[in-house]
Amino acid sequence: MIENVEALIRANHHRFTKKETALARYILENPEKVVYMTITELTDELKLGQGTIIRFCQKIGFPGFHAFKIALAKTLGQQAHEEVKMESLILEVKQSHIQAIEETSKLLAANENVVRSCAEKIATCRRLYLLGVGASGVTALDALYKFMRIGVDVRYTNDPHMLAMLLADCNEKDCVLAFSQSGSTALVVDLAALAKKNGACVVAVTGYSKSPLTKFSDFVLLTSIRESPFQSGAIRSKIAQLHVLEVLFEYTKSLLGLKANEAIKKTASAVEKWIY
Repeated sequence: MIENVEALIRANHHRFTKKETALARYILENPEKVVYMTITELTDELKLGQGTIIRFCQKIGFPGFHAFKIALAKTLGQQAHEEVKMESLILEVKQSHIQAIEETSKLLAANENVVRSCAEKIATCRRLYLLGVGASGVTALDALYKFMRIGVDVRYTNDPHMLAMLLADCNEKDCVLAFSQSGSTALVVDLAALAKKNGACVVAVTGYSKSPLTKFSDFVLLTSIRESPFQSGAIRSKIAQLHVLEVLFEYTKSLLGLKANEAIKKTASAVEKWIY
């Protein structure tokens, strides 16, 4: 059983450097905030290097920042399961999903030019590559289906080696749509960096404007949802991602016009014999 994180920090306080002491103080004073932060946001907030944060986590017994956040979330009791009435649970879930769409819509509306630019890039690119693993991989798979239906030359696989090999052929004529709610999924970040190196336009769909993924992105489309380590893959995050995807898809379809309509007819015809 993992020990209380606050107790671990206080027990090891004498081992910390000056910078690590400042980090410890910030965590103890803002645990509910830190559990939702990326390592990039924490370094920007405290003007510290990522190495300082990682060494701090290792000094108190964790291999890295993510493992530390999991323990911190446990300390805060975020795994506690309280018995709730079904009626109130259904209402709570509904309101959570409505809020995810409403708040994400506000972010999109505030960045209409970015959405428009992303749709234009997709509509005119030679090829569209999709990135996403885990829960975000499901969103990428839905994007594959959608853009294929309107005639976009789109590529995606959930095999990371295959994805890397596909991206080895991308260039400045291509566009990459990368899904990562945290913006810190190492595989997605590495592949986005590869695409960027090859000259492709990278569009990030994420909940964090300051994250490793956004460093390699030309455009960032934000969802309103932030997750703790125990909420990763939550359906409200998926709803927010899908809402961004749907807006981007519909705008791209409008730009493609007749080409999209013809592609929809062809793809529908290809599968209609299996629909009763």
